[in-house]
Amino acid sequence: MLPLSIPVIHEDDHLAILHKPASLPVSGNRFRTVENALLFNLKKTLHAAAMPWPRPVHRLDAATSGLLVVAKTYPAMIRLGQAWQIGKVEKKYRAVVWGNLPNESGNITTPIDEKAAHTIYQVTRTIEHPKLGVISEVSLTLKTGRTHQLRKHLASIGNDILGDLVYKKSGRPKIRGLWLFATEIKFTHPVTKVMLEFKLEKINKVNKIFNKN
Repeated sequence: MLPLSIPVIHEDDHLAILHKPASLPVSGNRFRTVENALLFNLKKTLHAAAMPWPRPVHRLDAATSGLLVVAKTYPAMIRLGQAWQIGKVEKKYRAVVWGNLPNESGNITTPIDEKAAHTIYQVTRTIEHPKLGVISEVSLTLKTGRTHQLRKHLASIGNDILGDLVYKKSGRPKIRGLWLFATEIKFTHPVTKVMLEFKLEKINKVNKIFNKN
């Protein structure tokens, strides 16, 4: 089996930013994971604090595509982990959901697993799709990081994400793939202290479905 190719958005001696494909687990006991593919996709660092192999700093659901941060050295791994824990990393997502949202923008603060959870949403466009009915594209900002937070929060207000087989409302048609994308990330480089910001400007899959109205 050929090594899995993953697009590299940015890379230096300490870290890399990848565009993780959908349906690919970040880690786990499978052969086809991001973690197992890193050695084939990243350049080897000669830094004295290099780890034996690169490691993802955070998780994305297997079904979610988008920006993923990978550490190549111990200082990067430790400091980025700390930045995530104290909320110093800004992350934004885009999703396509069923129906009209309650407002053009708003906050969802429904607790998850009895823990505080906070999502900010902004509707970017809504259409009457000829086959799917009303669908909306939303920009999402995570203020907390609970498991499946975006999927659970959107489902809690009746606007579950297209293709979500776990949290979908009864009677929704089956859509291939989860329409959730990690599109923006901003953080301070753990070693150089330079502010880094990365953004996926276009999601072809999303533009295609919204042009079918």
